[in-house]
Amino acid sequence: MQPARLGPSAEGCKKHREPLSIYCKDDEAFICLICRESRLHRAHVMLPVQDAVQEYKVKALFVGRDIIFFIIEKTSTERQKVLGVFEGLRLFLEEQEHHLLAQLENTERDVEKTQEENVTILTKEISHLDAIIQEMEEKCQQPASNFLQVRRLGKEIFQQPTLLLPDLERNLNHFREKNNALEEILKNFKGIEHGLEWGASAVVTLDPSTAHPQLAVSADGSSVRWEEAQRDAANEEFGTDPFVLGHEGITSGRCCWEVEVTPKGSWAVGVAKESLKRREESGASPEVELWSMGFCEGQFWALSSFERMTLSQIQVPKRVRVTLDYESGQVAFFDADKRALIFIFPSASFKGESIHPWFLVWGEGSQITLLTPKG
Repeated sequence: MQPARLGPSAEGCKKHREPLSIYCKDDEAFICLICRESRLHRAHVMLPVQDAVQEYKVKALFVGRDIIFFIIEKTSTERQKVLGVFEGLRLFLEEQEHHLLAQLENTERDVEKTQEENVTILTKEISHLDAIIQEMEEKCQQPASNFLQVRRLGKEIFQQPTLLLPDLERNLNHFREKNNALEEILKNFKGIEHGLEWGASAVVTLDPSTAHPQLAVSADGSSVRWEEAQRDAANEEFGTDPFVLGHEGITSGRCCWEVEVTPKGSWAVGVAKESLKRREESGASPEVELWSMGFCEGQFWALSSFERMTLSQIQVPKRVRVTLDYESGQVAFFDADKRALIFIFPSASFKGESIHPWFLVWGEGSQITLLTPKG
């Protein structure tokens, strides 16, 4: 197929058999001199063919330039996205490195301390045994009743030393789990790289029955804000954390949702187990099992049921996307505007329980608004 071009047909005017030497801008057509004088074209704006061709070339040049600029801009945007993803991953790995190395150093110190304690205990027991042996040797020369008394005394004095190894073993297992989590990150890096496209956008609405007394949930369940004077804040069934859960429970698959956060106050978003939603059904206060990320008192945090980690060098986002892969246990947080990874929990354990979106706001002006999924 030949590309279309601006120019008169070589056949000339079909009506008058004259050369097409005029371009009618109103009708965007080439005409002959006779057509130009007709009623149909007399009042129209016209140009000589060569001028019209030149004007077309100039316009095409500007259009081509705009297309090139558009492509350059899109390329730059994509480059920033890639840099953002890798920067987020680098920060996460750096934090993990410092955290795990610190844990390992603590474990090594505990091992040394335990070793010293066990050596001390064993040394004392050996001294006791030496004393008993010496006494038994002396009593061997005495009547049998005295010898049996020494045997009973030996059984009472000697005790197997308590070795403090179980706690160390638990610490090492915890360290191994952290290390395995890092390996899982590398293994699933492709999935993280495309994390913004994880699954379908979930329609999330807030459940006001789970809201802390000092939170105000909108009538349509699309936003929550902090209010100083709300319901009875002394109601202990809600605990101290001002959060609210989403109605919708998630038990499988991949999904994501976006929120808009205000620059005021403190906020956090994440996911929590169904058991947290059922806490009001029992008098007990079960351990909160959640995986979240948020901004509190000028500092970013990643918070789970097991650890709390500071996140440095992160700009406060206006929109946050939360992505969940239930089967692999991945919970990731992105700056939705920059399409940059903020933090990821690579191997959360949901244990088959239903997972609910979790939102926390605290302080004057703090608010979270759920955004309507696109498409």
